[in-house]
Amino acid sequence: MAYGAQMKKLSPCSDLRVMEHLTAACPGLETLLDAGCGRGERLAAAAAAFPKSKRFGIDLDAENAAAARSACPGAEIVTGDVCALPWEDGRFDAALCECTLSLLPEPERCLSELHRVLRPAGVLLLSDLISGGAGPERTLISPTGAVRYLASPAWIEAAAAAADFRIKRYIDCREEYLEMIGQMIFDGACGCVGPEAFAVLRKKKTGYGMWILERSRLR
Repeated sequence: MAYGAQMKKLSPCSDLRVMEHLTAACPGLETLLDAGCGRGERLAAAAAAFPKSKRFGIDLDAENAAAARSACPGAEIVTGDVCALPWEDGRFDAALCECTLSLLPEPERCLSELHRVLRPAGVLLLSDLISGGAGPERTLISPTGAVRYLASPAWIEAAAAAADFRIKRYIDCREEYLEMIGQMIFDGACGCVGPEAFAVLRKKKTGYGMWILERSRLR
């Protein structure tokens, strides 16, 4: 895996692993949203894993959204804000939100919107970079770039609970993250993060976490 100038996200999890967790959590999946879909790699993988499903994606970057449309024929991809989703309540069986909260100044709004558009007991697969801190902390790393904010697992879990999600499972993906960083260094691609941000990530003992969350059944 190479990380070049077009890289917009830092996700170390393979398509296979993500689809395995999504299949286990939502075996009857018919409608899937990728919130912050980037260039459409996950939605393309979902087309193979769930061939009868209807797939949707949204990304703020118009170039990313255009690339996702090319990568995912038949999917509905829009350019827009994950904090103001253009779909009706209860539209989706499941949603992906990967490497997206770390870009948002108000991630709580994104989680609230994801709760709104998921059906009762719908599944959210959330993954992102995490700090090694034990307490609920979130730190501004850089105002621009591939990583802007870094949160601890406790902070992410508290934000998810506040949005009325229940944690079904947590998966520690630190080994995959360290392998990805090693590959980035080998490729000379750490510039996509920036040296100052990279130094903070190292100081914070950054890892990567994945959560399988369930939307509340009551509202």
